[in-house]
Amino acid sequence: MSAPERAPLYRAAHAVDEAVFRVEKILVTVAAMVMTTTVFLDICFRSFSSPDSQLARKLLTVLGWFGVEKTEATYQTLRDYGTPTILVVLTFIAGGAVFASGNVRRPEAERRPKWWGVVYGLVAVAIAWLFVQFITRQPSWQVCMTLLILGSVGFLYDAVRRKDWLASVLAVVVGALGAWASTKLPQDYIWSQELSLILLAWIAFLGGSMATRVRDDSGTEDKHLKVDALAKLIPQALRPWARALGLLVSTLFCAYILALAYEHVFGPTGDYAGGERRPSTKIPAWLIIFAMVVSFAIMTLRLAARTIDAFLNPRAPVETLDH
Repeated sequence: MSAPERAPLYRAAHAVDEAVFRVEKILVTVAAMVMTTTVFLDICFRSFSSPDSQLARKLLTVLGWFGVEKTEATYQTLRDYGTPTILVVLTFIAGGAVFASGNVRRPEAERRPKWWGVVYGLVAVAIAWLFVQFITRQPSWQVCMTLLILGSVGFLYDAVRRKDWLASVLAVVVGALGAWASTKLPQDYIWSQELSLILLAWIAFLGGSMATRVRDDSGTEDKHLKVDALAKLIPQALRPWARALGLLVSTLFCAYILALAYEHVFGPTGDYAGGERRPSTKIPAWLIIFAMVVSFAIMTLRLAARTIDAFLNPRAPVETLDH
């Protein structure tokens, strides 16, 4: 039975589920981008702000295979001249490769001359140099705020162009909250790894919640949660009720985990009452397990709605070839 043929309550629940799924998808994407970007910034900052150069030491080791003496003077020469030259050449090649990749997709009559590859290479070197200067000379909170605002503006522009108003609101909210949170960041990037682990926890739990979506992009229901190892042993007439009971058990289990997570966070001796903060980011420790509360609350509501529908409209699970 398709959604339009069912009761208005089912259609409303399905619409809410789709909206929640879109919010989850956007939040997971933003969290993954923030996690990747902060780790990248930390690596760049450590590499270019430290007087030591791991690349120069690797080059010295390689040159040692060919009889070059491993002296401190040779290392300093490689550090001051060798590694910058290699990085400039690699960046120049990357810029030229971007031009070549884009130019080959143009129609034959619109392709630019090959010397444009040199221009792209020089622009790439200039941008890379400015970026390195920016992250090594400015406080980390200014760097993160700038990148976050630029990313939010770009996302907002794309959402408005597509007339996706939910994504537009999320872009403004995430940008504003992120800009405010950036002002609370400690010096340098000592907080990047800790923040990445916190975001990884949120991505994992929200990803689990997304897997309980009522209907996937192909229109198939129960695709992710269907367990049919014993389904063929159940008589055909009882399969609709077996499906309903299975959903009920799943709902109760998620509600139980939700209660445990809530107690762990907001109980009398929970993380919230303890007031602990993470050492590097100063983020309240309870926000980590709170991801579990949010995800299992959503899963419980999704499964509860599906359980009610299963008892009101009993039907056998749809068998597909991908199980």
